Amino acid sequence: MPMAPFLPKSRLPTEPPPRWFWIGSLSLLLLGIVFFTLSLVVGNRQSRLFLAVIPIILVCALALHAYYLLHAGRERHAVADAFYVTDREFASIFEHALDGILILDNQPACLNANPAALRILGVPREELLGTSFSRFFTDEPEFARAWNLLLEGKKQRGNAELVRGDNKIVSVDYAIAANYVPGRHVAILCDTTERRMAEASLRQSQELLQEVTDHVQEVVWMLRADTKEVIYVSNAYETITGHSLAEIRENPSSYKDLVHPEDRARFLAKLEEARTTGKFDEEFRIVRPDGASRWIWSKGTQAGDADEVPPRLVGIAQDITSRKHAEQEIAKHLAEAEAARAEAEALRKATLTLTQNLKMDALLDTLLQTLHKIVPYDSASVLLTDTDRSFLVARQMPRETTRKNVVTLEVSDYRFLQKVLFTRDSVLVENTRNESEWRDSPAFGAARSWICIPLVVSENLVGLLSVSSKESGQFTREHLRLAKSLALSAAVAIQNARLYERAEIYASELELQVKLLKETQAALEQTQSRSRGTG
Repeated sequence: MPMAPFLPKSRLPTEPPPRWFWIGSLSLLLLGIVFFTLSLVVGNRQSRLFLAVIPIILVCALALHAYYLLHAGRERHAVADAFYVTDREFASIFEHALDGILILDNQPACLNANPAALRILGVPREELLGTSFSRFFTDEPEFARAWNLLLEGKKQRGNAELVRGDNKIVSVDYAIAANYVPGRHVAILCDTTERRMAEASLRQSQELLQEVTDHVQEVVWMLRADTKEVIYVSNAYETITGHSLAEIRENPSSYKDLVHPEDRARFLAKLEEARTTGKFDEEFRIVRPDGASRWIWSKGTQAGDADEVPPRLVGIAQDITSRKHAEQEIAKHLAEAEAARAEAEALRKATLTLTQNLKMDALLDTLLQTLHKIVPYDSASVLLTDTDRSFLVARQMPRETTRKNVVTLEVSDYRFLQKVLFTRDSVLVENTRNESEWRDSPAFGAARSWICIPLVVSENLVGLLSVSSKESGQFTREHLRLAKSLALSAAVAIQNARLYERAEIYASELELQVKLLKETQAALEQTQSRSRGTG
């Protein structure tokens, strides 16, 4: 197994001797000098005694040196063993590291590489060692500039694309430390090819999604189900709501203020339910900055896992104002069609009833009752022509039971009756208080809104239909149209009832004349009989 050359060739440490060695050695040297000096200044007999001590001092010095050498040797062996274990540990880390490790010199030639680096660069060790690291860069001049900066700045981080030995491109994140010992540099390589491919694929998918969401008319949205704050919203938000994306990004809950006040409570309640159900499907109105109201349909569902924190709702919002208007128009047309059908049916039944009933009292009651079904009124009356300049109140609803006298209206006293009599056109007065020529009458029932329709048959005016309300503005042109539709058949029925009454009168008179004729004939026959008997 190759050793990791993080340090130069190892040598045993050469530490200075310890203090006790120097003190002992100096003490023995001084003692030897003292005894040698004394041997020179004293007599021969004492001199020999001092000279005899000097060998003993030398033996002690040799013993001290021997002890030091023995002790130092043991320490050296211990240090050497520690260095060996450390070197083995670094070598194991070097060989088994998942990231690539390169040892480079100043050129920068590769001095050593671990197996991970060989796999990243796609070359065998024999080919890599001694080769300049710059050969793997697609832009060698740029690498040379960066390498010079590295030597000055001591360390560098970044990412790059390298050309492997098999000419494939590999993406790496790198970190290089310069001069961990003089002239030696270590580079760490992390293969990020798969990650960058995944990031590129994700980025492409996000760009495609963004392109789709930016070009659809519906708003694509995502919000936190717990706080109801918007996480994402597409560009269509600006088109539909009239508010900018910057506004909702600054205040992720501002969309709630756009909801129409009448729909806001229901909208927020449904949004709160979605936190539990994971479903949101609602139609509501929003108010744009220009005051326009728009109908929105929004549908969303929970995204991700149910246990995901924070929970998210993802959905779309669509402007359905046109559809709502179409639905309202359809409903309106259906209501109008149903009203027209009901009106036609009511008029058919009324016409049938009026034409079959030849009794004037029953006819007028039926007329006013039918009128109330299609034109709600407070008071209504039928005025029949009495003379050319007056009308008789033939029937009034509600009936005034206390009235005993016949009520007639002189045309000259009522300006509006003169107008109807002259033009033969219907009149609608929305507020009688605004009419200076208006004059109240018991036949009009304290009217504030008033409709008067002439009852005409074959250009002959047979009467007037008066309809009153105590509130102003209660009658519309539609009420006028419905009343005119009923008045046509009512005029014919009244004319028929009058002819029937006249026919009854003529029949009664004829029956009386026949009876008188028969009585006269019988008396004549009796007279003739008597005459013959006397003759």
